[in-house]
Amino acid sequence: MGLIVLLAVGGILGWLASILVCADDRQCVLANVAVGVFSTLVIGWLANDGSLLVGLTASALLFSFVGTIGLLAGFNILRQAFTRQLH
Repeated sequence: MGLIVLLAVGGILGWLASILVCADDRQCVLANVAVGVFSTLVIGWLANDGSLLVGLTASALLFSFVGTIGLLAGFNILRQAFTRQLH
């Protein structure tokens, strides 16, 4: 059950982080949610002492949100650099 909750929360955190980072492109909503799910799974796993089945604690949620913002900002910087290089 904890893994399903982390997946749902990861999608929401990816969406919220994309709004906060001002990366709310209509074309990349799925990529923003995927980055949120990935970072929430990894950081949630690390914050919960290596177990995703424990559930979601407040500290894991906070660390996941901060990590999602950082990862999404880095992802958008790389994406913009790559699209500039192509044009």
